[in-house]
Amino acid sequence: MIPDLLTCDNLVNQTLAMLTETLVLTNPQQCHHVVLTGGNVGMSITRELSQVAESVPERVWADTHFWWGDERFVASDHPDRNDRDIKSALADYFIESNVHRVTPSDQIADAQGSADRYLHELLNFGENGSPPQFCFVILGVGPDGHIASLFPGRPELNSHAIALPVLDCPKPPPVRVTLSYPTLNNSDCTLLLVGGENKRDALTSIMSTRGSIDSTPARGIEAVKAYALTDQLFTV
Repeated sequence: MIPDLLTCDNLVNQTLAMLTETLVLTNPQQCHHVVLTGGNVGMSITRELSQVAESVPERVWADTHFWWGDERFVASDHPDRNDRDIKSALADYFIESNVHRVTPSDQIADAQGSADRYLHELLNFGENGSPPQFCFVILGVGPDGHIASLFPGRPELNSHAIALPVLDCPKPPPVRVTLSYPTLNNSDCTLLLVGGENKRDALTSIMSTRGSIDSTPARGIEAVKAYALTDQLFTV
């Protein structure tokens, strides 16, 4: 699907505002599942999550669960981990049982085992053998159009697994765990973060009526509502 295009001055602030609005308007009787992302903008969003926590009802926050679209299979204290800042960022708002980390390399033998464990964790919060419905998914888009650890021309693009290892990723570090399209697309609202001049070609491909998932993986994202969020002037 072609997402709606949103232009803003600051991707971090816009994402935090949209996530807050989603949680404020959600049904407080339900669990709320949010997918976070890595990269410079994604990490900045994670570091500011306390703004969201202090702006939503306490009961809603208590039932808000965080996942990652992908994670680097490195040790738990490695600076490349996408989850490294969430505890310190949330401080008093941090709820350990609501933060669902991909098992790191110092706690499990290999990436396949880590992916399997993440899969089972997702199933624990879903129904009928499916992962949970995400209320909000944040995905950084690379200059090559990749999202999570789904890269152009890779076999992972065709996977129907819930979570899977990536053993020779074209971008370091080479071993990762990623969610698949079927898992990521189980979403009410997805934001594709496409900021910066170096993402202009990727944004053009995402917004085009022509093109392939194989060359621009971000084109494979679907959701009830999907947005391409950019800070660049862009004419469709």
